Amino acid sequence: MSQAEGEVRAPQRRSRGRPKTAPDSARRRDIVAQALQIFRELGYARMTTDTVAARCQISKTTLYRLFPSKTALMAAVIESHIERMVDLPRDYDHLPLAQALDLIFLNEIDEEADRERFAFLQFLFLETAVNPELKEISEKFGRHAVLGRLTDWIDHQHTLGRIDVPDARDAASMLMDMVGGSIALTRDGQMQWPGSARRRAYVRECIRVFLGGVARRPTPASDAPQNGGVRSA
Repeated sequence: MSQAEGEVRAPQRRSRGRPKTAPDSARRRDIVAQALQIFRELGYARMTTDTVAARCQISKTTLYRLFPSKTALMAAVIESHIERMVDLPRDYDHLPLAQALDLIFLNEIDEEADRERFAFLQFLFLETAVNPELKEISEKFGRHAVLGRLTDWIDHQHTLGRIDVPDARDAASMLMDMVGGSIALTRDGQMQWPGSARRRAYVRECIRVFLGGVARRPTPASDAPQNGGVRSA
């Protein structure tokens, strides 16, 4: 018998401890997705951390480690929806302003995604009307967050000399209000779906009007000052 044949291999060691779990980033995404579903099913008042933890099959200790409160969890749900509202931050400097804004407002998403975006906004609108706490969360992590991203983009374009505005935040707020009008309210205060084609056309008209008022125009040669800055008589 050779030495190799006579050797007794040591048994392989089993790894100790529990199997590896999903990283926190992946777990957070799953929790937010489940919380969004529960929010749509039950509403904000009936959405509890107990329900979310049970749906995700995790302990409340794990849930609270990633989201310290129901407020933090709902804030994350609203923040995740921002990606469906504006595609910022992103580099659009190589594009004409109108095309850049069309992409920023995700104006070409498909019909199904467009309807889903509207459905979430509609439900959030109804829920904030009866939940002051949710209204505050929505303002802070929804509208104000979108406004901040759009303000940064307009300020950057102003720095590049492509847009001339006295205050980037005011301009961003005006543009948001204009585009937000693509989803009209009925007389009883309900949000009304205009259809994707109508919404796209409305948003593009908003962009055209907005840029028509702020886009920097070159000075025509005939209007340029003559004789060292003094116009001829």
